[in-house]
Amino acid sequence: MQPTFLILADRTDITRAVADRLLELVVTDEAGLSSDTLRLTLDDRRRADGAIAQLPKIGTVLEVSLSYAGRSWVAMGKFIVDEIEIRSPPATLSVSAKAADMVGPFRSPKTRSWDATTLGKLVETIAGEHGYTPKVDPELGAIPIPHLDQTAESDMALLTRLAAKHDAVAKPVAGFLVLARQGAAKTITGQTLPTLRLEPEQLAQWRYQHSARKPAGTGSAQGENGQSPPQVSTGGTKAYWWDFEKGERQEVTTGSPPFEEIRYVHATEAEAKAAAATRKNTGERGQGELSFSLPGDPRLAAEGRLSINLRPGIPTDWRIKRVEHRLGAQGYTTQVECERFTAAPVPITATE
Repeated sequence: MQPTFLILADRTDITRAVADRLLELVVTDEAGLSSDTLRLTLDDRRRADGAIAQLPKIGTVLEVSLSYAGRSWVAMGKFIVDEIEIRSPPATLSVSAKAADMVGPFRSPKTRSWDATTLGKLVETIAGEHGYTPKVDPELGAIPIPHLDQTAESDMALLTRLAAKHDAVAKPVAGFLVLARQGAAKTITGQTLPTLRLEPEQLAQWRYQHSARKPAGTGSAQGENGQSPPQVSTGGTKAYWWDFEKGERQEVTTGSPPFEEIRYVHATEAEAKAAAATRKNTGERGQGELSFSLPGDPRLAAEGRLSINLRPGIPTDWRIKRVEHRLGAQGYTTQVECERFTAAPVPITATE
């Protein structure tokens, strides 16, 4: 099968002009708030038709789709050109671009306070300020925020911090500002990301790693100094909060004993529950990692679900964290990184 691509620059089809000089096209699709990227490398040598006469402009919006001859296009996204590099020898011109939804004032620092609101209303307000349409998981949106200070912190950084506390992801996706559970940021926008099923013989190579150690938690799941080292995997997680009415420390647990303790004492029961659930779920996902490469498959996208039966003892259900589509002289290949899929947040119990 012959791989094909389509590139629009500010809605003008430039595919034919690019095709004759394309050395490599790389699209990187990341889960979470990591910015998706595009890189084009072109042959800039002088030919009968001359060198590339018109250089790309910073700020140009590129739309890229991939496919195979005779098949429907699969959109890879919209990207804004933010860097151009020319080298010689060999004479090449490289164009780098970032996801269009991840640039601009969304990254600019702000100082303000949020009072008597909810996580959903906060996302809606920020979405309105940046021209996004809010898409919020109802359960996450209902989380109360009595008071929150945003000090010299961008809206992107603020949402990243809040999402991390609740095992969620906050990310601009296709014109939406999404707050969703891990692995659901794209599906909540209405995109269809069905579970893809692959067979081992479809892979060029693969690597599975299982670890008995959990990665350090994020947000309030860490110690006060944010430097908690990785912990040995345990059955559950225990977190503490301070009950001001009773004047004593309370605890919440998730999973079954033995428990890993989060020693930091949280201000409310809700924060302690969120920290325990986040640490538990993040730890479970991080215990199993799968990476592989295969002939180019444009259906593979970050945050999608994958099912593959490699051999007994290896999980079959995975969440895709990162996908790199690479099209060049060597053909079209796709590289994928996955983590274990967890179907739902683990239950929380409170203990006096």
